[in-house]
Amino acid sequence: MVFVQKLCPRHRRRTLMWLGVLCIALALNGSGNTLSAQASDVTGIVRDSLNNETLPNAAVMLVGERFRTLTDEFGRFTLVNVPTGEHILRVEYLGYLPLELEITGGSAIPLSILMKPDAFELEGVTVETSTDIIQPTGEISVIKLSPRKLATLPSLGETDIFRTLQLLPGVSGTNDASSGLFIRGGTPDENLVLLDGMTVYHVDHFFGVFSAFNADAIKDVRLFKGGFPAQYGGRTSSVVDMIGKSGDNENFNMSAGVNLLSARAVTEVPLGGKGSWLVSARRSYTDVIRTGLYNSIFNTLEGEEEEEPQPTRPGGRGGGRGFGNFQQQTIQPDFFFYDLNSKLSYSPTDSDVVALSVYAGEDKLDESSLGNEITTPNGQTRLTPDRVDVSDWGNRGASGRWSRAWGSRFTSDVLVAYSEYFSEAALDVESTRFARGFREDNEVTDFTVRLDNTWRPFQASDIGVGFQFTDTEVAYSFQRLQGDSVRGGLDLGGTGALTSGYAQHRWLPSDRFDVTVGVRASSYDRTENLYWEPRTSLHFRITDQVRLKGAWGRYYQFVKRIENEDVLEGSRDFWVLAGERLDPLFAEHRIVGASWEDDDYLFDVEAYEKDLTGVSQFSTRSRRRPGQALRDLFFSGTGEARGIEFLAQKKRGRLTGWIGYTLADIDYELEGFNDGNPFPASHDQQHEFKTVASYQAGPWTLSGIWVYGSGRPYTIPEAQYPIELLDGRMLSYIHVGEKNGQRLPAYHRLDVAATRRFESDRFFYELNLSLFNAYGRNNIWYRQFDLDELPMIVTDVKTLGFTPSIGLRVGLR
Repeated sequence: MVFVQKLCPRHRRRTLMWLGVLCIALALNGSGNTLSAQASDVTGIVRDSLNNETLPNAAVMLVGERFRTLTDEFGRFTLVNVPTGEHILRVEYLGYLPLELEITGGSAIPLSILMKPDAFELEGVTVETSTDIIQPTGEISVIKLSPRKLATLPSLGETDIFRTLQLLPGVSGTNDASSGLFIRGGTPDENLVLLDGMTVYHVDHFFGVFSAFNADAIKDVRLFKGGFPAQYGGRTSSVVDMIGKSGDNENFNMSAGVNLLSARAVTEVPLGGKGSWLVSARRSYTDVIRTGLYNSIFNTLEGEEEEEPQPTRPGGRGGGRGFGNFQQQTIQPDFFFYDLNSKLSYSPTDSDVVALSVYAGEDKLDESSLGNEITTPNGQTRLTPDRVDVSDWGNRGASGRWSRAWGSRFTSDVLVAYSEYFSEAALDVESTRFARGFREDNEVTDFTVRLDNTWRPFQASDIGVGFQFTDTEVAYSFQRLQGDSVRGGLDLGGTGALTSGYAQHRWLPSDRFDVTVGVRASSYDRTENLYWEPRTSLHFRITDQVRLKGAWGRYYQFVKRIENEDVLEGSRDFWVLAGERLDPLFAEHRIVGASWEDDDYLFDVEAYEKDLTGVSQFSTRSRRRPGQALRDLFFSGTGEARGIEFLAQKKRGRLTGWIGYTLADIDYELEGFNDGNPFPASHDQQHEFKTVASYQAGPWTLSGIWVYGSGRPYTIPEAQYPIELLDGRMLSYIHVGEKNGQRLPAYHRLDVAATRRFESDRFFYELNLSLFNAYGRNNIWYRQFDLDELPMIVTDVKTLGFTPSIGLRVGLR
């Protein structure tokens, strides 16, 4: 079956128009239920009883009926064809007490539902009755996260959304130096990360110790690990959909927090009961005050000398010399970051909501070091080279949204969003023999206009249809330095326009079946092709506790991040547009699973397989002749990801938590690279085991996390050759072993925490005491190789060791 077509502009427009016709056809397929004269629609809005915050994605249902619906981003819901008479309405939302109330079918008055957090008063202090943080939803591979519960987990002073997502099966959680999500064989750039509809391209703050999102400003998070529906496009791995807090529309609120790394504050200003304005800001102060935690992270990249020098494999071709024993060297970084969130929401009428969101964040990192004198294993001393290594990166974005309920069954959302990512990096290693370095700049901007329509013609039928236009501009420049000379450069840039349309239909033919079918079509101007992306998912409920599930889908990605391989200093990545040289990234998802769940426990298993094409790598070491253009050093090919995930969760009681295990494999095969042989991807990790537990001990919440992961692969250099060219210039050639042929030691760590809330008449105080890496495991992030002298110097770049932390949050009650 062909899913890519070469079409002229007229045919592309016609194809996208037919998606609207498909929407109507899908609606007719769901016409198993007809409108009854004795039935009417029930509408309403769900809010937090304490701060009037609307609650998105809350489950709303009639007790005894098989159908349910979810609230939209603004807390609104509709139950269609509700028979006249008395009914019990039930509302459920993660982190809140389930609510049941009597309603009368046939009433035209919208409901206003206020939900209470699942907490109680103990000795005058509010204590959570449940510490449940995650909730697998009824959709396949979808997990919901409660940001308001994250403060109870161990942390480095900052409650972190992405670090919590890394504790789920199928999501790698063994990289302390990146909060990016490696999900089911995918890399962070293959995840569609949305904040109030705007795309965020880079999610790391502060060395990747925590993510770029302030949990105080986020109210709802959903993770689609795979098989996501047709309304999402442009990425091939997963979706993280975050909705920012709107704020209290009736009362002024503010809170502030401080820890050993940073300070943050949130302010909520009501707008006459019609809306609110929320501003959240966070900044590290490590460039002003250096605390004990700062010094611990300052030494994150500290290398420790090996007790016994370890030989590498002997090698070398054409008279090249191999490297025997190696030594260790220390690097000390300096850094700071900030981020800002602002959201204004306003409801001019009962049917309309207008929202404006702004986000900005930036990091500055300096890993420079002066040369120092070391002693080699043979007793000689020498001076290591000076290093200048600086980076600056960040995101900026804004989105405007208008949502209108045209009636109880039809809603439209219009979104206009702008997003910008920037990154600047420079490395200069001074050396008498192998001076090296680079200059690198990368910028991505995109402008998006999106229209989403939802229609519920019948109780068992949900229709979605939408259109999206995204204009993306990417600029990338790279210069390879050797001493004071530029030995090669790469300038990539361009713009790409992506026009997409989708239609999807969720249909519940009986109380046991739940079927979603959809298709997305995308026209990309740089290839002049039309890309079809059909998708489907199915749930079958065998009993009230047992479910079977499956999903299949095809996905394309047109802006992607390429690994710039560097076996000496650690690889970097950069964004590029697909086009003439690089094909779009493609993935086909196949997922099956089963689950058993009651009120107290959940057991879930999912197996997945993904076929990949358009996988790309950039490698300067693969240059085969002097003067070879860097543009010729891109390699493309295929990949395959496979795995199985297990989740066991205890949801209620004083002791709650989950255990997750993942068995996975991800291999790439690139034409002309690694002698054409398949190799494990750099993020391949066969085994991961995670345990998360939380215990309510009176007013204290005690929690712990243990993570284990088998070693990740890396490439080791075997020899370096200085080659004199005919014009007298020297060319340095590095011979390496098999791509990712070695593995780092296994990773594991234990984190523990104790959290308590204190309250007075006007204020609340939340205290968190944490121990990160409680037993001080020396986990290795990656290895650096210094080939300047014999024996070769290898630096084990370590992650954080034993690190205590304390955090305090204060706010108005």
